[in-house]
Amino acid sequence: MKSKEDKYLLKNNLKNIRKTLGITQEALANQIGVQKSYYSRLERGEFVPNIKICLMIHQAILHLYFERTGKHIEKLTIDRLFYLDTI
Repeated sequence: MKSKEDKYLLKNNLKNIRKTLGITQEALANQIGVQKSYYSRLERGEFVPNIKICLMIHQAILHLYFERTGKHIEKLTIDRLFYLDTI
């Protein structure tokens, strides 16, 4: 059982999921309205995004994939994109 003193860090699976779905960094950055360099740093885990950005990324991935394939991704939940890891 975790103690109250355990520290957590938000990590992401963005790169793996984005590549698997065939979405470019540039397309995703454009969809959420940020510069590609900002998105790239976020994907590398250089900083932790706020919840608004997390939700925007999730929606953008769903939209871009549907736009490209005509299919919905029901199994892609936000917790598959972002997760807490004990540090």
